[in-house]
Amino acid sequence: MQTNPSGSIRMLLALAVLGSASVQRLDAAQQSMTAFPGSANSLVVLDGGQPYFELSFTGWGPNWRYLHFRGRVASGNGTSRLASSARVQPSGATVSFDVEVRPNSPRQLQLVVNVSTDRDTELTSLIASLELDGKAFAGGKVIVKDESGAQRTVTLPLGRKGLGRSVRRFTLVDAAGRRAVIQLQPPCEIPSDRAARIVLVGRRFSARRARRVTLTVELPKPVAYYALADQLPDDVDADQWFPFRPSADGVGENVLSLSDWIEKPAGKLGRITRDGDRLTYGGRPFKVWGINVCYSSCAPDKRLAERRARFYARYGINAVRLHKFADGPGWAGIQSKDSFAQFDAESLDRMDYFIDQLKKHGIFVALSAHFGTIQIGPDDLKDVPYAEEFGRFHPRQKRITAPASAFFYSPELQQLHIRQIVNLLRHRNPYTGLTYAEDPAIAFVEIINEQSVLFYTSMQPLKASPTLRRSVAKRFCDWLRQRYGRHEALAQAWGRRAFDSFQAEGFPSVGEHLDKNNILPLGNPWYWDPDQLNGSQGFRKRRLLDTLEFLYTLQCEAYDRYAKAVRAAGYDGELIGSNWQAGRAFSHYYNLHSDYRVGLIDRHNYFGGGRGSRFNDASMLRVPGGGMLSAGMQQVIDRPFMLSEWVHVFPNPWGVEGPAILAAYGLGLQGWDASFVFQNRDEGRFLDELGRSRWEVMTPQILGLFPAVARMVLRGDVRESDQVAPRFVHIPSLRDARLDFDDRIVQQYDIKSFDSDKVPAQALAAARCVIDFTDRDRSTPMFDLIPYRHDGALVSSTRQLRWFPGQTKHDGMITIDTRATKAVIGFAEGRRFQLGSVTITPQSRFAAIFVTARQRDRDLSNAKDILLIALARARNTGMKTFGNRLIQRGGPPIRLEPVRAEIRLQRRGRFRVYRLDHSGRLTQETLTPLSGTIRLDTGRDRTPYYLIRYE
Repeated sequence: MQTNPSGSIRMLLALAVLGSASVQRLDAAQQSMTAFPGSANSLVVLDGGQPYFELSFTGWGPNWRYLHFRGRVASGNGTSRLASSARVQPSGATVSFDVEVRPNSPRQLQLVVNVSTDRDTELTSLIASLELDGKAFAGGKVIVKDESGAQRTVTLPLGRKGLGRSVRRFTLVDAAGRRAVIQLQPPCEIPSDRAARIVLVGRRFSARRARRVTLTVELPKPVAYYALADQLPDDVDADQWFPFRPSADGVGENVLSLSDWIEKPAGKLGRITRDGDRLTYGGRPFKVWGINVCYSSCAPDKRLAERRARFYARYGINAVRLHKFADGPGWAGIQSKDSFAQFDAESLDRMDYFIDQLKKHGIFVALSAHFGTIQIGPDDLKDVPYAEEFGRFHPRQKRITAPASAFFYSPELQQLHIRQIVNLLRHRNPYTGLTYAEDPAIAFVEIINEQSVLFYTSMQPLKASPTLRRSVAKRFCDWLRQRYGRHEALAQAWGRRAFDSFQAEGFPSVGEHLDKNNILPLGNPWYWDPDQLNGSQGFRKRRLLDTLEFLYTLQCEAYDRYAKAVRAAGYDGELIGSNWQAGRAFSHYYNLHSDYRVGLIDRHNYFGGGRGSRFNDASMLRVPGGGMLSAGMQQVIDRPFMLSEWVHVFPNPWGVEGPAILAAYGLGLQGWDASFVFQNRDEGRFLDELGRSRWEVMTPQILGLFPAVARMVLRGDVRESDQVAPRFVHIPSLRDARLDFDDRIVQQYDIKSFDSDKVPAQALAAARCVIDFTDRDRSTPMFDLIPYRHDGALVSSTRQLRWFPGQTKHDGMITIDTRATKAVIGFAEGRRFQLGSVTITPQSRFAAIFVTARQRDRDLSNAKDILLIALARARNTGMKTFGNRLIQRGGPPIRLEPVRAEIRLQRRGRFRVYRLDHSGRLTQETLTPLSGTIRLDTGRDRTPYYLIRYE
């Protein structure tokens, strides 16, 4: 590659690219602007290490069929070449981007974009997608100049406003009023759908007419350009981090262990039962502190089953959710080769043995059979004769996947699903001697995972299956006749425009008429959203509300049918409907109520994650009640509440905050009853490397904190709030779109956030937040947070918890002050926290520092043994991040960020501080406290674990 910058510019660029050794170690927040290839088809621009904008080269084949571009990045002389290509179907053409990126001056980048195809092809378009960061450009605007010189201004966010048909130049004005200018040669059309879409190639692309467009980007301040992402400096100085090396077998005395806290065997005192809003066991309130295992990992070999059961109990895990254990055959679970409802004998035997081992160690089991979409086998066609309307059998797995939401429309799918669970419940486990239905260790049975007929998938089964269209239309028309009688009354209520009005959604006009039994219940949460019902969907509002109510009845009927069958099979334990979402407001509360009718409420939530190299690097601590905790806005006043999937998703670095927040605020203050942290599988030991999966539990920043937080949960250290912040929901009022508060739900598949106007999510840090399904229409009172604000913190009604909000996404902290546990979690460097008899002064930027009584029947005033646990971030050896970008994942071993702090214990008596190894075994190495003060440095001591022993 050849470049010819002038001598002075070449020198400036070399300095910008290489920098000095000291500059390489600066924190990302201290950097100026930074640009680099994010992938083979994207250019990233950061400001102070935080997102500014990103240009991605992508496109769609005919009918908006997304093209998956793959390629590589090359560099030379400070210039990058981004080469990527994708195959277009059905033409078979290969379309390619070749993008040269070079810095022209300290503030200017030039992109020369060459687009080509090896044969003529139809497309939707090939584009350069400009995605502006929402925070960086909040309240900003775009000043657009077209080819004729005419100028106009477009406010941000863009939505679908577009910039124009022949744009020569546009100026981005960010939240701070700074300007970035992008010039296009030749001018291009720029529509938008949130991102600006610079159209490089339109609907027809000829192999004889390659396309070249030059983009010149002038940034508001100097930019350091890195021709390869690998050249970026690491924004974390990990030189002092130390390796985490727990023993593989964990044998020997373990003073961290909670095995003796768990009653053995599981079910010794009978079943876990629901008593109003709580779970009880043996007549006493009971907290479930569990973990997930998935797919064929639910049927491990016997040695692994034994090792897991011992290991789980050691870390206070008293329940395992066997999830997707029957999602398919082979790696996907224990299904037989040819049937969804039958089981492979060897696989089932291994799962039997695993359950027996869990039971012996006091660990209960929750059954969640599959992912949620039913996998129909060849032998199941007699149950679902129209299955091939959903697609063809997979050549290897021999399964047809029914669409999401289809379960609720189809009595045949319901019967197949019921047959699967009944076959399991009636199966006698040879190791326990009991059927699954009889065994009190089987504590929970989930009807279906992450499904709702009220979700965005609701119309897909009706598109796929003519049989379902006919049967569901007939059922809907029967329901409408009960309400309206004749078609004329229906037409008067709905309005003529409401009929045959879903053609744009893929449902052709069929002359919908009640007498023809051909009216379909169509809609999804977007259509049922109050903003749409009172806006674009107003012309068919009554139809949509009737559809919503009808689909709710279908969901309830499916749940009732399943519940009746499992009760008839002899199972009398707890039942769960599902754990999914359905938009907000009316559809959300219909969905929640259908789960409420079944039993306890279960939900899922995650934090972190991302796509490609980009990830969410924020902390949950910034916003009280935010992140995963906000799922608690769905707790119902007279039902137990469960969060059966949660975890910080790799590579978010603040994972240690998750167990701390959910244990203290969720299972403590909010009175939640059950938690199952999510993973797919484990080997009954800690991982030696992060990031093999996005969802990992066997890591020091998650499981490593369990010896503290599991004690806090199982002992009930944090009291449940006696202050309740209710939101009243009257189900009959939903049919007329009446709800006197406004909820906001943001969902990116598994990752969700919840808020409300009258009871904000921040109230989760103060009082118990609940939904109250009432028998009459009632007004929801405003919840006033002012009485709970003290000295910059939100203080819980129990006075045991304080949440200090952050000013940035890397800020915020909480303190825990109970009789048996004291803790500081978050960004608290240099602050002194007097927590009763314990003073904690963190001297590290971020940490979770716990002081907790080791014994179950002791507190910090009388315990002989006290555990001191201090953890912060964990990363692989050789791992590199820059801002919100993962540059290199690295490899084993996992390394821990040192934690420094002063811990002062104000209690009579002499004590010694012993260092523990990473498996919790006592060493003879001690720290010498000075006047009751422990000077903690986990980097010096090479361990996060200590035992304080009073003489």
